[in-house]
Amino acid sequence: MSNPNNPLPLVEQLKTMSRRANQMATMHSRLRDHYEWWNSATNIFLLIFSACLLAIAFISDDFLQRTTGILPDTFKWVNGITATANFSVSLVLLAWQPAEKAAAHAQAVNHYAKMRYEIKRLEAKSTQLTEDDVSALEEAYFNTRDLPGISEKQFLPLKQWHLLKIALSKEIDANPYVPLWFLRLKVLLKSNRKPPSQP
Repeated sequence: MSNPNNPLPLVEQLKTMSRRANQMATMHSRLRDHYEWWNSATNIFLLIFSACLLAIAFISDDFLQRTTGILPDTFKWVNGITATANFSVSLVLLAWQPAEKAAAHAQAVNHYAKMRYEIKRLEAKSTQLTEDDVSALEEAYFNTRDLPGISEKQFLPLKQWHLLKIALSKEIDANPYVPLWFLRLKVLLKSNRKPPSQP
């Protein structure tokens, strides 16, 4: 049974939705990992510099000059710059909130992963598939008001990364014992060929 408003059979609609869900899940997972990395990096930076500032507080000017030859005034400048950098990174972290962004994109990944599961479930009963089944799934699929968006600037690089990931995954399946760096190079050298079909 086909939707009169859509020339695509219901199963084809599901396959199209599955490809889109897979792409969106990949994009959001990429952004999730990006923000998680920056959150970890900035937190490590703050911990290291905080420990340095704490150690500096216990060093006397006399001891510093005797052991290192650094003048107290120079040392105070270094201390001040380090403290300013530490405080600036804290402000950036507070305003940017990479941890919250990572959690939001993780929620989006879960949403699209759930949609792919529901699509596979409906595909399994394709002979009994109805328009109501597909409409209900579409409604759930597009219920993204609580999910983070992807800007126009981000979309194309993320789509390219998704397609490269598919191509590389297929190369790994065909050549599981070949080094990953060589397969990456092979995929890049084949970049002028037809793009990989999405699962």
